[in-house]
Amino acid sequence: MPKRSDKRESAKAEYIARKAKGEKVNLRELAEQQGVSYQSVRNWKAADKWDEQIPKRKRGGQPGNKNSKGKKNAKGHHDGAPAGNKNAEKDGAYSAVFFDMLSDSEKELAAITPTGGKDALINELQILKVREHRILEKLALYENAEEDTLYLNSLMDMRVPAGKGKAKQDGAVQTMGMYSKDSAFARSLKLQEALYKVQGRIATIVNSLRALEEADRRHELDKRRLEILEMKATGAIEIAEPDGGEEVDIDAKELGVTADETLYE
Repeated sequence: MPKRSDKRESAKAEYIARKAKGEKVNLRELAEQQGVSYQSVRNWKAADKWDEQIPKRKRGGQPGNKNSKGKKNAKGHHDGAPAGNKNAEKDGAYSAVFFDMLSDSEKELAAITPTGGKDALINELQILKVREHRILEKLALYENAEEDTLYLNSLMDMRVPAGKGKAKQDGAVQTMGMYSKDSAFARSLKLQEALYKVQGRIATIVNSLRALEEADRRHELDKRRLEILEMKATGAIEIAEPDGGEEVDIDAKELGVTADETLYE
C-alpha cells in the first residue's frame, strides 16, 4: 500500500484538533494552509471519515477552561448575580423592587402611599377622577376637530448606511418610510373604551366606600346600644316598663343616633 502523503495526514490532524476544541474549520483555508487544492481536502475528509474521529466533547467546561475561575456556581461554586441585579431588565414594568435601592423620590412616594383599606380606596378614586377628567378633555378635542384631521399613530423609518471607510454613516440614507394615522373618530372610539373602564372602576370603589361607611355607622349604633344596656344592667339608669311587664325598646333619641341609622334594626 502506498504511503499516505504528509499533507493529507497534516490536514486531517489539523481538522480534528480544531474541531475537538469546538472551532469551525473552513476547508478552503485549510487547503491553502496545506498547499493543496480544495477538492483534495474534500476528498480526504470524506474518504478518511475525519468527522467520525473527532473526540466527543464532555458537557460543561472543557479541560483548561478558566471562565469560572474564582467564582461559584448555583450549587455553591459561585454566588451568581448580586442582589438587585437588573441585567435582564427591559422596561421596568415587571422589575423587582428593592426598597434599599429606591431613589429619594421613590422612597417619599412609598412613605405617603396610604395603606389603610379606606384611605387606599379614596386615593385610587382621586387618581381615577383625574384620569377621567383627562379622557373627557381629549374626547372634547377630537369631537371638535375637523372631519379630515388625521393623527400620527405609528412611524417606521427604514435607513441604510452611506459613505465608505471613515466617512461611513449608519442610517444616513432613508430608503422607505411607513406611516400610520388615525382619524379623530377612531381615536374617540378608543378613548370611549378607556373611559368606560375608568368609570366602571370608579363605580366599584364608590360602592365599596359606601359599604364601609354603613359598616361604621352600624358599629357605632351597636356600641351605643351596648352602653345603654350596660347602664341599665348596673342600675345607672332606670327605664320604665309597661303594665304587661315587657321591656320598652330603647328609643333612637336616647341612643343619640339619626332616624336613618334606626333602619338597621
